Parts: sequence; structure tokens; C-alpha cells
Amino acid sequence: MRTELDEARQIDRYLFQQLNQDDTREFEARLLLNETLAAKVDAQRTAHRLIRLYARTQERNRLQEIYRNLLTEKNFADQLKNIFA
Repeated sequence: MRTELDEARQIDRYLFQQLNQDDTREFEARLLLNETLAAKVDAQRTAHRLIRLYARTQERNRLQEIYRNLLTEKNFADQLKNIFA
């Protein structure tokens, strides 16, 4: 289990470009030689992409809720109408 966590941490460091140049070269050489590692890197890259997408969606929903709440507040809605009138 510890080895898997270390490997996942190493993959993250690679994906987030936190490795020095020598470690990056070594990791990329391992990727070329190890199909299992390459598949894990692809899976982790996809997981990162999905997490970012989910976070953006959650933030968009939160902002839309704030916007809806502000527009239902009479004073704010009136101020907006005056600004853009």
C-alpha cells in the first residue's frame, strides 16, 4: 500500500511539473518502458481533469445562486436597474 501511495505522489509531482529536470527525464524514461505506469499516469491525469471540471461546475452553481439571491433582493435589483437604465 505504501508503494502505491508513493507512486501516486510521484505521478502527481510529474503531472504538476514539480520534479527537477533529472527526475523528470528519469520518470519519462520509466513511462516509455512501463506500460502499467503509463496507464496509471493517464488515469491520474484524467482524474485531475474531472476534479477540476467538477470544481468549476460547483463554483459556477454557487455564483449563479448568489446572483439569483441578489436579484430577488429588492434594493439590489433596483440599484442594478438604475445603473443600466
